[in-house]
Amino acid sequence: MERFIIAALLIVAAIAVAWLIQRRRGAHGAAVPRSELPSAVDLGAVGIAVGPALVAFTEETCRTCAAVLAVVRGPAGAGLPVAEVSFGNDRELHRRHGIDTVPTTVVVDVTGQVIDGWVGSVDLSALAAALAQVARGPEPSPG
Repeated sequence: MERFIIAALLIVAAIAVAWLIQRRRGAHGAAVPRSELPSAVDLGAVGIAVGPALVAFTEETCRTCAAVLAVVRGPAGAGLPVAEVSFGNDRELHRRHGIDTVPTTVVVDVTGQVIDGWVGSVDLSALAAALAQVARGPEPSPG
């Protein structure tokens, strides 16, 4: 229980800092619902040894991509590993995961299953909920 409370406090603090950074920069893009996201990410292929993690599909000239990376690599990412998959460096991974718009950012669990994600700017309240779900771990199976 103590671990969950500490994780929740870290997430709240990270969201507050990220919100202040976004407000200061004036970066308020549209977040697109989960319908256009992959259902899973091959963690090994994107350079993550073990999840949970954040995976950002980007492109070098994309300004929104740079803003999203600053948010997820900063306090809002709650210290999770972040994999950046740049279109210019790895088009095959974009294709394999069905990514046709950048930035596309996903939160994945220990197995690479997508918990939540965004096309465009990251929805900070949804990010907090996804990070809380990852901190709780997998749901117990009925039985």
